[in-house]
Amino acid sequence: MNPKYTISRALPLGRILRFALGVFFVSEVWPVYMDVTIDGVLTRLGWAIGLMAIYLLLHLFILKFAPKFNSVIGAILAFGPLLAVFFIGYGGPAATGALTYLAIALLTAAIRGDGGCEVMSVPALFTGKHTHLTCLLFSPIDWCEGKFR
Repeated sequence: MNPKYTISRALPLGRILRFALGVFFVSEVWPVYMDVTIDGVLTRLGWAIGLMAIYLLLHLFILKFAPKFNSVIGAILAFGPLLAVFFIGYGGPAATGALTYLAIALLTAAIRGDGGCEVMSVPALFTGKHTHLTCLLFSPIDWCEGKFR
């Protein structure tokens, strides 16, 4: 396996926290989906799928051209699209779509045991390769947990 694509594994605490936060976000968006029309559901899922497409393109770009990033730039790249969609559509379908994508990404990262930034776990399902962008919340937890093991 190419060393620039080795997967860092999330240890038990990181996996549990990712899973718990993913379940929390599911509990936040589920009532919204139950309360809107089919058009509302499709609109919100469209935003989530759009974010997935953006992250897949970012993932492919990073794998092809720049497998290693400065941690600050990586964190901005990782959460920039998600935060932009969330704040552009705050309180509306775009924000719900962003939280839906984040919930799916957190649960995917927890189940797969992916370390690093969880928003890149969904694109990694399609390519089989993981990009190691820094996550502001979970990368420090992964690092600390690795040091204590």
